[in-house]
Amino acid sequence: MHMPSKLKKILLLYTDKYYLIKQIYPFGLDKIADYLRRHSFDVTIDFPFLTEPDLETNLTDILEQTAPDLIGIGIRNLDTCMACELYGNHEGNGYKALYFLPEVKQLVEIIKNQQPKIPIIAGGGAFTISPAAILNLLGIEYGIIGEGEEPMRQFLEVFPDKNKISKIPNLVFKNGNTYQINPQKPYSFNSTGDIIKRESKFNYSYETSGLPIQVKRGCNQNCSYCVEPIIEGKTIIFRDHDDVIKELKRISEKYDGIQKICFIDTEFNVPDIEYCSILVRKIIESGLHDHFRFSSQFLPRPFDEEFAGLLAKAGFSIILTCDSFADSVLKMNKTSYRNKDIIRALELCEQFDIDCTVNLIFGLPGETHKTIDHTLKEMIRFFPYISRRYEYTIGGRIYQGTPLCRFVDKQVDCRHLYGEKSEGYLEPYYFCAPESPLKLKEYIENVLPFSMDFNNQYNRLSFQTLSISYLIDQGRWEDAAIRFMDSDIVAQTSIYNYLFRKLADCGQTKTAKSVSEHLMEAIINSGKSSEYMEQLSIIKYYMSFLTTDD
Repeated sequence: MHMPSKLKKILLLYTDKYYLIKQIYPFGLDKIADYLRRHSFDVTIDFPFLTEPDLETNLTDILEQTAPDLIGIGIRNLDTCMACELYGNHEGNGYKALYFLPEVKQLVEIIKNQQPKIPIIAGGGAFTISPAAILNLLGIEYGIIGEGEEPMRQFLEVFPDKNKISKIPNLVFKNGNTYQINPQKPYSFNSTGDIIKRESKFNYSYETSGLPIQVKRGCNQNCSYCVEPIIEGKTIIFRDHDDVIKELKRISEKYDGIQKICFIDTEFNVPDIEYCSILVRKIIESGLHDHFRFSSQFLPRPFDEEFAGLLAKAGFSIILTCDSFADSVLKMNKTSYRNKDIIRALELCEQFDIDCTVNLIFGLPGETHKTIDHTLKEMIRFFPYISRRYEYTIGGRIYQGTPLCRFVDKQVDCRHLYGEKSEGYLEPYYFCAPESPLKLKEYIENVLPFSMDFNNQYNRLSFQTLSISYLIDQGRWEDAAIRFMDSDIVAQTSIYNYLFRKLADCGQTKTAKSVSEHLMEAIINSGKSSEYMEQLSIIKYYMSFLTTDD
């Protein structure tokens, strides 16, 4: 006889502090939450780095409000992959990185101190790369690699029966002094459709940064540094085109504020352009390109004129994975494209006026000053303009299980290694040739007139804005208004449109009027009315829609 689960109230914590810099909605956690709710579990998703600056204060409040039976820890990233972080928290000779796991460990320790009997289970993309090492570092017993929906449900149903737990696919668990990693079950797209109710706490992120939609899983490429084949597998599994179109239509009908859709395939045009071309045509035929702006990651090959025309007609922005313009570097790092493919893709993007972000990595195996100079020369030849920009990292981050990791492990010469080799390669560790990341950064800056600043800073103003948005998205109108009025004027002006719209949509006219009047007064008292002239006009325009009979 099957006994009902004793673990009914589930708390899923999104632990990616990088959300404070770039607001990426926790798509994976939301999928798990939706799946568990379909099976009668009470699930809460929360972000413990808001709304107060102190992690323990936030976490204590979350634990008190939710009183969970189990806590899931979603670990999306180990770090930013970058070795030249201006505001990094982990540095050594020749590099400076922004590393996330120390704060995840601190979070787990707070939970253990406050609720020592609550089971904790980890998961997420970063966890899947080095599961045993992360469990060991955090001092917890359980984790899930790969897709977490069904393994999580099974775990909740059988806990604490260790024998049954040990048989769950995708599960990682402590077995004596070691960790056992169960085989991953092949993934298949859920026939139940898209998420019934998306997590409203992150409404601001998917209205501003975009809503992620998945159309296929897996990557058949062998790029030296990439973890995606580890996380998603090398076999590519496609979603039915019509299911994607139905989901997009439902989103357009249900969420007025969502205008950006990010297809989160590893590369949109892999393994070929047949599947994705059909999808783009269906988007155009259904008129969805008039409602949404689309973006995704692409390889420079396959990418032909007909495909570029389709992307342009559908209004796509593309992120072009290029790595380098030097064929010797591309060949050594096992990419499936070469310099001529990159050039052709850039020419087509320019021809069809496709918004394009070019991604590069300096310092990979095979890199020399000559290959760097060649890449810089091509970057200057294809100079940035309104529809083309460059983003690059310096140094190849070494992650467990990647071809780059295997390459480094075979090297006797350690001249190009920066950082310390740690268990599971958790700590920031880089291959960078021909010199250190920080020196290479200086070299690039001396040549490139549009170099990057690597300024990933948790600044006070953005924190204020995000705190207000997080309160808004929970319907905590009074708290949001108070936080708004206590914030700097820059934070107020940046979040005002969003705050007013949400207040007005929910009938909170008194509060909408109050925050509007407060901001007008703050602008006038600042003595910078001319600087904020446009903002004042917007406030007056918005207030004209408010009814006066309170």
